[in-house]
Amino acid sequence: MNSSKRNKLWIYLTLVISLFIDLYMFPDAVMHLKPLFTLLVLIYWNMALPDKVGISEALVIGLLLDILTGPILGLHALLFVLVTYICQRFFYQFRVSPVLQQSIILFFLFFVFKMTLAFDFVNVSSGVSVSDIQYLLNASTFAFVSSLMWPIIFFILRELRRKKIK
Repeated sequence: MNSSKRNKLWIYLTLVISLFIDLYMFPDAVMHLKPLFTLLVLIYWNMALPDKVGISEALVIGLLLDILTGPILGLHALLFVLVTYICQRFFYQFRVSPVLQQSIILFFLFFVFKMTLAFDFVNVSSGVSVSDIQYLLNASTFAFVSSLMWPIIFFILRELRRKKIK
């Protein structure tokens, strides 16, 4: 197997593992507060290797997450594509920033991501509203935990990239 295919295999393997972590590793009680590992891994690969991981991968992974979790088909895909586009658009500013500053930027990005998920048009009677203080608190907690996980994901995947991906 040539190195390009092996590199893609490692990237896709980390994305699939993060997808399984998102789906199966946490109890239902904390599902709305846990970080979205799939998006964190997608952001890392988009920042580290933007020529190998881009909008098409974000679309496929987002659709796969939509199919497996069951919200509106295309909602995660659309948000993943939007986050990927923002990361690629501001690639040079984001990549050279220290990891702490990247975490702060990702806090706001994940907060907007969670707030956008509040617009669930299928389950309108669920009572979830953007103006609900509990949802705002959950969205803030989700964004905070996700931004705390960023340095861990960043250093683990960077080490993997240095050892396995050339």
